[in-house]
Amino acid sequence: MTHTTPPPLNPHHSYQQAPDVHDFYFHGTGMGYFKIWIVNLVLTIITLGFYSPWAKVRRLRYFYGHTQINRQVFDFTANPKRILVGRLIALGIYLVIAVFGQFSPEIAAMGSLIIFVVMPWIVRSTMRFRARNSQYNNVRFAFEGSLGSAYLILLAGVILIPISGGLLAPLVWWLFKRYQFDNTYFGQLNFGFHASIWDFYKATLLPILLLLIIAIVGGVFFAGAGTVGQDNDVVMGSAFLVVVGAFYLFMLLIVPLMQGYVHQAIWHHLTLGNNEFELIDFSPLKFALIQLTNYIAIIVSLGLLHPWAAVRIHRYKTHTLRLIAYDDFTQMTTPSPDNVSPLGEEIGDVFDFDISW
Repeated sequence: MTHTTPPPLNPHHSYQQAPDVHDFYFHGTGMGYFKIWIVNLVLTIITLGFYSPWAKVRRLRYFYGHTQINRQVFDFTANPKRILVGRLIALGIYLVIAVFGQFSPEIAAMGSLIIFVVMPWIVRSTMRFRARNSQYNNVRFAFEGSLGSAYLILLAGVILIPISGGLLAPLVWWLFKRYQFDNTYFGQLNFGFHASIWDFYKATLLPILLLLIIAIVGGVFFAGAGTVGQDNDVVMGSAFLVVVGAFYLFMLLIVPLMQGYVHQAIWHHLTLGNNEFELIDFSPLKFALIQLTNYIAIIVSLGLLHPWAAVRIHRYKTHTLRLIAYDDFTQMTTPSPDNVSPLGEEIGDVFDFDISW
């Protein structure tokens, strides 16, 4: 597939025509998705997993079909039968490795090595298949990242993260997101990823820094409580509970808070041709609190509130996003399609490897 890449966005360029501002909306509801989710769950269990490709397509079509911009919705067009074929092949490979690996450590080691070696291909195939089957206003997305670049990023992660004790993990994550977005197209428009490495380090370091501040303040508060007079034991006990509770609460918030800052770094610095994405009233802390309360709700409800949680976080991400458009999207066309196999995506599903954006 050949794309014509438009010139990069110049923030100082003087456009003759004022841009159109398009807000994203999500019109789905927790109850609406629950009806789909519970049917998908029951049918997947009854059919021993054979219904899962249809469940996957129904789930994505619900979220795509209820996400709107400029009075048009998105669509997911994958054929569940094609996904099933890929999933059966992937499951067969997994079962062969798992079964024979029980009898031979060599086979188990070789199977693990094979999975590791093909992982970049799985990730790339997943993104190609997902993009190729996503469309807006009858214009398709596409992903054209090279396989060589996927392997280089994997090697960077395997080598740099352990050697640096994890300090270079934000760099590797930045390399991956740049690979993901800079090689994604909507019609003939290329996405542009402009977040810096420092943006990703801030996304990682700020939550950790806040945790350290809480620990220091808590330590000072606890030490100050020890100077209180007669009811010292009661005060010390209360202070200890407050400090520990605050510390553990923030520990639970660290990962969601990092996710919120990364989301902000990406969409605040993302373009599509000469068009810009913009976040409105987005708060990484609110994002983290939504994620944390979602986890708690899912656990307390034994999973029954999963649809409500999924709709809740998707709605927040959608309603805080807008597109500043200089191009006329009604004139967009899709380049010649290519045939992207779902096999890589389904192998990724079997091995619990999920890539999404």
